[in-house]
Amino acid sequence: MDAFYLVALLIVATIVSNMIYTVFPKIPLTFYQIGCGFLLTLLPIFRNYSLYPEFFMVGIIAPLMFNDGRNTNVSHLGHAFGLVISMAVYLAIFTATAIGIFAHTMMTLIPLSLCFALAAIVTPTDSLAFSSITENVQLPENVAGTLESESLFNDASGIVVFNLALSSFLTGQFSFSKGLVNFLISFFGGLLIGLIAGLIFVKLQTFLVNKSMDTTSVIVPFSLMTPFAIYLLSEHLGCSGILAVVAAGIVYGLNQSRLKLTTTNVRLVTGATWAIVSNLLNGIVFVLLGVTLPTVISNIIPLSTTLILELGGLALAIYLLMGLIRFCWAKFNFVKLHRKKHPA
Repeated sequence: MDAFYLVALLIVATIVSNMIYTVFPKIPLTFYQIGCGFLLTLLPIFRNYSLYPEFFMVGIIAPLMFNDGRNTNVSHLGHAFGLVISMAVYLAIFTATAIGIFAHTMMTLIPLSLCFALAAIVTPTDSLAFSSITENVQLPENVAGTLESESLFNDASGIVVFNLALSSFLTGQFSFSKGLVNFLISFFGGLLIGLIAGLIFVKLQTFLVNKSMDTTSVIVPFSLMTPFAIYLLSEHLGCSGILAVVAAGIVYGLNQSRLKLTTTNVRLVTGATWAIVSNLLNGIVFVLLGVTLPTVISNIIPLSTTLILELGGLALAIYLLMGLIRFCWAKFNFVKLHRKKHPA
């Protein structure tokens, strides 16, 4: 019963933040969502709240990433795929390695594997954060498209690197070459599983359409369950579930012409349902961020002022180093964002 109340209150907080945003739209919506999450901690049920990573990844991130994949500009992604891989794989690995070594050099008491875990957390450009930050910002079409595509795959890169670093810390065995091989297997294995599973689900949905089973009560639940099934399958096979749902979402986007064989009413209901679910889950992400703030603050308060300043300085140095690496990556033509516009 507590789980039901938790979910219900998270939804209410998201709705309230959306209502406040309609009245005061000058402040970013994410701030209201974080604030409502912070206020939830005043309720006894949210005191000492602990987020379950498995629930968060499967129940929230998987459908969000699948929906982002569905709405990806496939034409742009095809033309800029080399750039996306350069930034989401090569740049992510290089940045995580550089920041991990730098953090270990600055704070030698922290094990190298944990430093790599820290680097994996801060390195990726998050898809949800990118969408929220650039919502009202005009960017060149090719730059925005490339960064949006990169952020889709970057989330998966960071999660894979984090899991590998955490596993190395828990086992006490760290091997860069082995970790790199595991990363590539998890990354490209997730892509392959997502592509195959996505094609299978598209075929199944096409079969339902051809058999005149394309009613809203069938197609909408079928569409909503797809990312959960693909994520769990990929994770069970030892590959990245996030990359699998992104790849499956892109496959859905590529096969829109087939899926449009269904009735207009079903397409409209499915699209509207995904828009509502995506908006709600996106809001819950930032509400949960606000819920966790008191725990973070309570963990910082007992620390000495000197240590807090040292950690703050390290965070600033890591932030600047990340910016420098990305700048140099583009400056020395490892990746070129400012290409001619791709056809829509």
